Amino acid sequence: MSQTNAINSINSLLSKLPEALQVEALHYIEYLAFRSTNRPLPSVLEPPALTQKRNGFGILKGKVTIADDFDDPLEEFADYQ
Repeated sequence: MSQTNAINSINSLLSKLPEALQVEALHYIEYLAFRSTNRPLPSVLEPPALTQKRNGFGILKGKVTIADDFDDPLEEFADYQ
């Protein structure tokens, strides 16, 4: 496929997309252009740094509180006890 044909087919496909997807396609093309030059990506195009996930016991420490009277019988059920 020649370059002119490729550009024409890309343009025809892009025109059929909603505007939001056209913007995403533009960002992807910009990303590919930077990748092809073997230069480091600018911070705008770099993926966000992943934070290390904490799994297991203690991840919610200090975030959950239990009332002091949690185990006390409920007043609403006094007739049934």
